[in-house]
Amino acid sequence: MNYQHILTNAEVEEELRLSALQERPANFSGKILPFLILQERTLDTGLNLEDAIVLGSIFLEKTEIKGPLNLTRASIKDSFYCGLARIKGDVILKSANVKGVVNLMGTKIEGSLDFSGLTLSGFLSLAKIDVKDDVNLRAIRIIDAYHVGLIVKGDAYLREAIIAGSITFENSIIEGSLDMLKVYIGGACNLKDAKVANTLVLKDSTIKGKLDLEGTEYKELIK
Repeated sequence: MNYQHILTNAEVEEELRLSALQERPANFSGKILPFLILQERTLDTGLNLEDAIVLGSIFLEKTEIKGPLNLTRASIKDSFYCGLARIKGDVILKSANVKGVVNLMGTKIEGSLDFSGLTLSGFLSLAKIDVKDDVNLRAIRIIDAYHVGLIVKGDAYLREAIIAGSITFENSIIEGSLDMLKVYIGGACNLKDAKVANTLVLKDSTIKGKLDLEGTEYKELIK
């Protein structure tokens, strides 16, 4: 595939600088980036990557983002790493496509998380995440990833996650297991019509609202 203009690292840094001066989110909407490496940094504004194409991975580990993180309909050709970060706004990967894993383990989000319609290859980790609002994983698709001599199962990990609001997995497809061991959910947990190919783990979970398992498919339930 031929791409038009691929942003250089200097152009990315210049947009980050200008957005901070102008007190607006850094705008990479519709742009093509070779990768995005911003780990262990403090960004004074949000990041807008709506409809962006990232040819490699995104690295935001231990990064503080003082605003929302928007990757609606983004296409990421490798993995998305955002573990142990702090996001002072919503995190959105709505209808995005990630060719690798998505890892937000231990991240604190001072807003909501919307991954509805996301497709990813490999695992999704929201283990030990702390979300101050709702988590939307409706119609997410987590598929097995195949590498030379290796299969990365399409598992979803929410072990020990803290979610102040509600969570939905309605109509989602998970080709591996869904691990919600010791999760805390302040609202409802909607798993209606979700398809989990292997094990659904709800052991030692705290769900303050309704648990909806109507039409949920799984091989084994550990509760």
